[in-house]
Amino acid sequence: MNLDIAIKVDHVSKSFRIPREQRNTIREHVIRFRKRMVYESFQALNDVSFEIRKGEFFSIIGRNGSGKSTLLKILAGIYSTDSGSVVVNGELSPFLELGVGFNPELSGKDNVYLNGMILGLSKLEIDRIYQKIVDFSELDRFIHLKVKNYSSGMHVRLAFSVAVHANKEILLMDEVLAVGDANFQVKCFNVFEQFIREGKTIIFVSHDPGPVQKYSDRVMYLESGKPAFIGRADEALSRYMYTDVIDKGTGDQKAEPSREESVQGKTTVVIPGSTGETPETPEAEQLQRKAEKVIEITQVQVLNEHRQPTRELNHGTCFYLHLHYSILQSLTEPVFGIIIHDQKKRVLFTTNTYIEKVKIGKIDPGNIIITYRIDNYFSTGKYAISSVVSDRTQRIFYEWKDDIFNFRVTNMKRLENSGGVDLPHEITIEKNPV
Repeated sequence: MNLDIAIKVDHVSKSFRIPREQRNTIREHVIRFRKRMVYESFQALNDVSFEIRKGEFFSIIGRNGSGKSTLLKILAGIYSTDSGSVVVNGELSPFLELGVGFNPELSGKDNVYLNGMILGLSKLEIDRIYQKIVDFSELDRFIHLKVKNYSSGMHVRLAFSVAVHANKEILLMDEVLAVGDANFQVKCFNVFEQFIREGKTIIFVSHDPGPVQKYSDRVMYLESGKPAFIGRADEALSRYMYTDVIDKGTGDQKAEPSREESVQGKTTVVIPGSTGETPETPEAEQLQRKAEKVIEITQVQVLNEHRQPTRELNHGTCFYLHLHYSILQSLTEPVFGIIIHDQKKRVLFTTNTYIEKVKIGKIDPGNIIITYRIDNYFSTGKYAISSVVSDRTQRIFYEWKDDIFNFRVTNMKRLENSGGVDLPHEITIEKNPV
């Protein structure tokens, strides 16, 4: 195997036998002892093949039951495969769903040692990192309490802390971070960023598009136990949202071509006349329903205060940002937003149509232009714009494109720095104050 490859999965399949009835008590077994148990087969993974490079942040997404957790357990060596092979090039530290590797009858301290030894650490190695594990988990007061009395959040803190301090080359992360509190999730993502800088390999399973979009080098979208797509995060998330989240059963007649302008604050929505036509044939309708995306950004323009296209802006003036979208599927109350960040990826400004109370309503297939008028208080430096389109809850992302447009700001009154917001201000000096 290529030494640059951390994990190679080759034609892996895995199925489970599911009983059609439950026999949990002795009475049930006695009454039905003559009746043979009937099972059905569930194909969790079906001929899955992919490679993960060393130092890659590789995310896996898909609906519940698509095989994500089964795949991680196979990578961790908890499940064996029915067919195919898995080659892991490096030491691996798994952080799977709640309960894996922990004994609820033991104390938190005992479980640290138990879980550490399962991960291949010696007692001496665990002794050296024990206090770091406890400090990171913030469970010093409860470390001698039995784990069965822990809340789910406490359980996650301890399990994650053991996993990251095991200092392995490859980290498997299932979606259990969702039960941690906000402060602990920030700590977890700080660890992710540290591991990325150190060149470690992370395999991350999640339904949360935020970290998937932010950190992933590549994303695999699993559908019914098969990889439906492996590639860029934005495209993988768009396919996932279209296939598994968005209601595709919309066969209603479309609204008549419309033009609507809704202005509130500094955001303008313009819907040019769309065809508004229902597909004429079943084949055409089928092709439309199989579209990979429901919305796609097609053009970005930045205009100066004179409404002239530019990439060079002057501090203290206003500018206009035009985002053109192609609507491929009817949407109700989508939320359009932007993020502006500097060269160090620090978010300096974000807004969207929801927080600005811009009413959009239902949008039929066609084109839409979102215009943002922004007073330019950015410091001298370079900036990038990201585009985000979500549903009204801002939990389902139809489109998310990072760094879709770059621009530069000049302030003749100041020297260039690394970027930031330059609010109106002045500096005074008083020598020899009385």
